[in-house]
Amino acid sequence: GPGVPHRPAAPAAARDDHARDRARPRPIARAQIAATNRGFLPYELLAGNPQQLAQDYERLRLSHELSREIALERDLPTLLNKILITIFKFVRADRGVIFLKGQDGELVPSATLRRDGTNAPIPVSSTIMNHVIRERATVLTHDAAMDFAASKGKSMILNRISSAIVAPLLHNDEILGVLWLDSETLAQFQPKDMEIVTSVAAQAAMFIEINILGRKIEQEIVNRERFARLLSPNVAARVLSGELEVKKGGQLVRECTVFNSDIRGFTPMCEGSSPQSLVELLNEYFELMVETVFKFEGTLDKFMGDGIMALWGAPVMHPDDPLRAVSCALEQMEVLERFNHRRIENGLLPLSIGIGIHTGPLVAGYIGSSKALSYTVIGDTVNTSARLCGVAGAGQILVSEATLARLGGKFDVEELAPAQLRGKERPLRVFDVKRPRPAVQVPAAYGS
Repeated sequence: GPGVPHRPAAPAAARDDHARDRARPRPIARAQIAATNRGFLPYELLAGNPQQLAQDYERLRLSHELSREIALERDLPTLLNKILITIFKFVRADRGVIFLKGQDGELVPSATLRRDGTNAPIPVSSTIMNHVIRERATVLTHDAAMDFAASKGKSMILNRISSAIVAPLLHNDEILGVLWLDSETLAQFQPKDMEIVTSVAAQAAMFIEINILGRKIEQEIVNRERFARLLSPNVAARVLSGELEVKKGGQLVRECTVFNSDIRGFTPMCEGSSPQSLVELLNEYFELMVETVFKFEGTLDKFMGDGIMALWGAPVMHPDDPLRAVSCALEQMEVLERFNHRRIENGLLPLSIGIGIHTGPLVAGYIGSSKALSYTVIGDTVNTSARLCGVAGAGQILVSEATLARLGGKFDVEELAPAQLRGKERPLRVFDVKRPRPAVQVPAAYGS
């Protein structure tokens, strides 16, 4: 029976690429190139041809077994191994490899199988592989060293490749990869084997394409759900519909307003509370604060303990982003006051927060490992906002001079003593935002 499937090591491919343009098969091999789309003959033409009837039945049986084995398989490596195991039941190959195209277009060994069950690398001939890709047709060779002698068949002798069937994995005329089967025995394969492999390759390519597309769709759904949690619902809908473009990868944002807030005196509060009550408190508090961020079309960057970081200007920009950030901060204070009123009525301690807001350039993009990417921002603007939040007292909304300059005089502010922030050579001018100026009508919400 077939050997145990395993994860492949990179194959020791025969180094005969330099001769591939001269690597035209001799007539004996050319006669064995199969068209990949040969269908079944009508029944009336098979009545007097029992041999063809038997071959078509064999192909149909294999197709059925392959469908039964892999149709519902969602894990791609498992799917590829099952394809090889099924083929080995019908074709007397000693070794098999399925190559799939990588991101850069190179063929990558994605599954291997040896009939003897060992895990040794499986060498292949790049000459034969290149020929299959170029001709988009299956190749059967009874004697690889002789049939491809023009391409330095010594490499095939050294790699003990005697007979081989190599088929392209085609879907909608696009090459997804290559199916390689070989044997150390001369003339091991017959034309009926080639027909079986060609048929299997076409069916396998369809299942592989469905599997790859399914995984892409699943990842896209996950990415959309993650992204939707960063943005207000109406902005997220515009981004996902394509109305607003969000560039993936790092980019310099010339102007972004960064908002940081955290709870004052939270650590002492933790000492007398149970873990469950603390989690419930934070979840209720975050729910109210994030709803306000989204109301003014900000982007939720992250939670940091009891702190919140939000952005106006990345990844979605508005001409009045600083105004939106400060308006959000003022409304959060009002929301918190109502929240505290309920807490006091229930005999619970009120919460107080400090907020820091700064505007400037930063780098925004998807940052992290390949398995855990998240959209965030980095740079001095982010640090300055966090430092302002750190020096803000309970109930204070501190903004930098850069943010104040973009508010158009629409808020009553009090200039405080310059703050010496960590990492800054000079003290920073700091302003405490009190309220909107009475003559100015600040919108209560955006995009509603």
